[in-house]
Amino acid sequence: MLRLIKKVIKQVYLKIKFRKKKLIFIGLSDIAMNSFFEGYNKIANDCSFAGSIGYGSYIGGRSRVYGKIGRFCSIGENVTAISATHPIKDFVSTHPSFYSMAKQNGMTYVTSQIFEEFIFADKKNNFPVIIGNDVWIGHGATLIGGITIGDGAVILANSTVTKDVKPYSIVAGLPAKEIGKRFNDEIIAFLLDFKWWNKSNDWIKKNSGLFSNINDFITNMKINTNNEITNEQE
Repeated sequence: MLRLIKKVIKQVYLKIKFRKKKLIFIGLSDIAMNSFFEGYNKIANDCSFAGSIGYGSYIGGRSRVYGKIGRFCSIGENVTAISATHPIKDFVSTHPSFYSMAKQNGMTYVTSQIFEEFIFADKKNNFPVIIGNDVWIGHGATLIGGITIGDGAVILANSTVTKDVKPYSIVAGLPAKEIGKRFNDEIIAFLLDFKWWNKSNDWIKKNSGLFSNINDFITNMKINTNNEITNEQE
């Protein structure tokens, strides 16, 4: 009951704090107070989140995500980011009492930390994972600390991602492997250079009708770019 009351108080505080940023919804979840929300974000119920989340991105219920999340990302339910690790080789035991000062079970045999038990993709900011822009992560996926997921990538449901994911690739499995790409290399190169997610919301709204067809989108963007160059030259 006390835990629920604390969550409600924190939820009210965060809603007030991010009201000016037009944050849509923060459910009854454990949100780190120093987390950054760019706007139009949603954190569903029973989540844990710490880090930064870009414009338009959301996280489904019962997820545990810690790190940097780009813009327009769709993160499903029961997605987990794991930063903690244990020594597998060289050490006689994998138990933290032989290498950690954290006293996970209330005791330790060491007088100093002798194994790095947390893995970060960005150690400076303590981000276990970095998720690019326009990334879709399916239900039940697990992200192992230290990885970076590229822009436009897709992580299929129940995958366990143990290494970096290339932009616009589709990965699946345990461990996750690339099973395809969303587009061909030429289109991917165009999108990575164009970076539509960095455009203004007015621009995205104006051109949203083109987002259902990649070929129409690219054709129109190239025409507009050529027209702008011509106008500048005249």
